[in-house]
Amino acid sequence: MRDVIQGEEQPSPKDLEAITAVARDYVEGWFDGDEPRMRRCLHPELVKRTIYRDPTTGDWQLGRQADAAMMVGWTRAGEGRTAVAEERAFEIVVETVFRHVASISVLSSPYMDLLHIAKIGDRWLIVNVLWEVRQGETGP
Repeated sequence: MRDVIQGEEQPSPKDLEAITAVARDYVEGWFDGDEPRMRRCLHPELVKRTIYRDPTTGDWQLGRQADAAMMVGWTRAGEGRTAVAEERAFEIVVETVFRHVASISVLSSPYMDLLHIAKIGDRWLIVNVLWEVRQGETGP
């Protein structure tokens, strides 16, 4: 973990384990086409976006917004399985934890995903994702 706000209590080992497990469900669920894993890590009101360079204008812009239902459907369809045919290594870094919110980086061969995770009730869930492809400048 890289940062805890000065003066705040440290996150519990149980919370750190749960935060990491949510990020792992997200990346491994995508790579494996594991719908239940993807479903359990996402808040129903998830907002996911990418940033990419428009090939016609050269301008950087936000891609279309995806939601939890779309992510679950794409996972079920195996969309992530093709992106990792040769390389599925990834790194999860817990950047910041502040009480009931956390910021996580997930660096995999094809993507850089920045996750915002919130503890709602007794569960940590992904509520926002901003991602970019690692090779090239256009979105998938």
